[in-house]
Amino acid sequence: MDGMTFRRCLAIRLTAFVLLLAAAAPAAAVDLPAEVVSADGEIPPVLSPGAVTVVIPGERSGEQKNLPDLLEEVPGLQIIRLQGRHGYAVASVRGSTSAQVAVYVDGILANLQSEAAVDLSAIPVDTIERIEVYRGYIPARFGAQAMGGVINIITKMPAKPETRLSLGAGSFGRYKGILSHAAKLGGGKFFGSFTRESYRGDFKYWNDGGTPYNYTDDYEGERRDNGFEKADVLLKWEDENWRARASWVKNDRDLALEAPGIDKPGTVQRPGAILDTEKWDLSLGRRQKSGVVDWGWKAIYTHQTKDYDSRRGAAPSVIGGAYVTNSKYTVKRVGAAADAAWRVGERHYIEALAEFYEERLDVRGDVLYDYLNGKEHYRSRSWSGSLQDTISLDGAGTFLMTPSVRWYSQDDIDHATWQIALAKEFSPSWTVKSTFGTYARAPNMYERYGDGAFILPAKDDLEWETGKQLDIGAAWQGISGETNLRASLTGFWRESDNLIEFDMESPAYGRYKNIAKARVKGVELEAELESELWKLTLSGTWMRGTNETPNDSGSVRYYGKTLPNRPEWSGKARLTRKFARGQVFAELQYIGENYADSSEKVLFDARTVCGVGVKYKLSPVSTIIAGVDDIFNQADDWRMRPDGLNGPVRMLWYPVEGRTFYVTFETVI
Repeated sequence: MDGMTFRRCLAIRLTAFVLLLAAAAPAAAVDLPAEVVSADGEIPPVLSPGAVTVVIPGERSGEQKNLPDLLEEVPGLQIIRLQGRHGYAVASVRGSTSAQVAVYVDGILANLQSEAAVDLSAIPVDTIERIEVYRGYIPARFGAQAMGGVINIITKMPAKPETRLSLGAGSFGRYKGILSHAAKLGGGKFFGSFTRESYRGDFKYWNDGGTPYNYTDDYEGERRDNGFEKADVLLKWEDENWRARASWVKNDRDLALEAPGIDKPGTVQRPGAILDTEKWDLSLGRRQKSGVVDWGWKAIYTHQTKDYDSRRGAAPSVIGGAYVTNSKYTVKRVGAAADAAWRVGERHYIEALAEFYEERLDVRGDVLYDYLNGKEHYRSRSWSGSLQDTISLDGAGTFLMTPSVRWYSQDDIDHATWQIALAKEFSPSWTVKSTFGTYARAPNMYERYGDGAFILPAKDDLEWETGKQLDIGAAWQGISGETNLRASLTGFWRESDNLIEFDMESPAYGRYKNIAKARVKGVELEAELESELWKLTLSGTWMRGTNETPNDSGSVRYYGKTLPNRPEWSGKARLTRKFARGQVFAELQYIGENYADSSEKVLFDARTVCGVGVKYKLSPVSTIIAGVDDIFNQADDWRMRPDGLNGPVRMLWYPVEGRTFYVTFETVI
């Protein structure tokens, strides 16, 4: 029996196992979810049998936070940033690579084959109603692409007609405006929004010249070409059955040249490159009930162009020894999905999902001949299916088992995976959960063929990565006096074979490669204390990710070394105090030391950032928000340093912004 036949047999047997459980369990009335929960549906009674955190952006309204800022509140989730606070940012969940994290926006998968991961900084945050972050067990309604975690974003659809306006300004030349309108239309509800944001991003910082004990080479440097101009439009309409959505995002971003060096006073200031991205998303779907089955379908279309151009500089970019002045990547993707949910007896709740995607990548520019041997068209096609059963193991519905199976096929190669979750409610206050399962992921076109700017094509064709994960945790909730308390503590473990990891080959470029074996383990804590006037939220993560590749003779030795961009310690706290016409708040965030490379040669310093702010109601419909991030200007001391080697301490390749002031005015028109 070959590998493919074995995997198909395994998928069939696991599916049969789930259905046999459904038929064999004795019938009894239990409280199971009453209706299907799609990725863009209403908040379900039980989001997931695993760990899930819900973030409400409206609670941070006016604070000029972007999506990565909000997600840093979630335990077990790390944000990996390039080029400062508003630059390219991706997520890692429990030590996963960013490509292992699936991002959905109103039920549309945002991950593209032509991207290493979803750039979270490009997703508008002001129209988001809530964000659900799933870790460990991934519900079947999110498809086979989700194996490290899921970030599920649901945008607003106000229940009543209203028009809102928000205007904001901040340090480093930041301006932002949002206009939104909700109305009844054609027997349903309509919501539309327009956002325009610009950011100059230039700032001065103190550079020690690379030798911290020699004050004669110190100077005040300035970062330039750090800005962006962004605009987005969102249009949504829905009634009892139909849902239609259209979105457009355009992001023109400067890519500054490396610093320090050219930032010295008197140095000729050559402009850096530019990267212009434009993306359209269209979707149409329908939901309905047929007897005991609640089912729906949706069709999507995505079109994206990315245009990299370094010709405005005095010299072209040099990537891997070749000159690259202009590259244009165009992506067209079509997709369809159908899902359903139904009861089997009184103790089972079955959910199923089937998805299809076809994506085409067209490449133009210097990279076409320098790296891709003149091949300009690439195509990828994928199919996936998921089946999940929620089973009550007792008559009271306090002990639930949730097995599921997934099958995923891409470009004529397929894998089957499975997972199972157990949740036991010992009392109204105490609940214990545990999940265990496997995953598989195919390399995407970005990892294989690069991006024409900083990422080189892989030297050899990449292998599928596979792995398994386990977690166990306990949650408690209750009331002490007039304070509501809730807390959860979860331990997690993950092992991967052929992990697809990014490796920097120089400070200017890198490529993806397979790591034979990697392991991650950790603990995450989440807690909230809330009274009538006070609210304290806490999240923290301890994590250790290691490369377990055997040390082969004559090769680079990676065994036991730390996986890059995985800090061992991280955490965030926020304290809010309400008063008659508003609130004041303070935040504290800590990110520990972490390595930038697989060889443990380049170490990022730990950093602690504090912020404060106030929200004040001017009238029942108008609010003003003001605050300062990084109030102690700690970013100025953030360094990148060699670990265990002789060498200077230097600023980051791209210095980041420090103390930042902001003010926002919001009103209902």
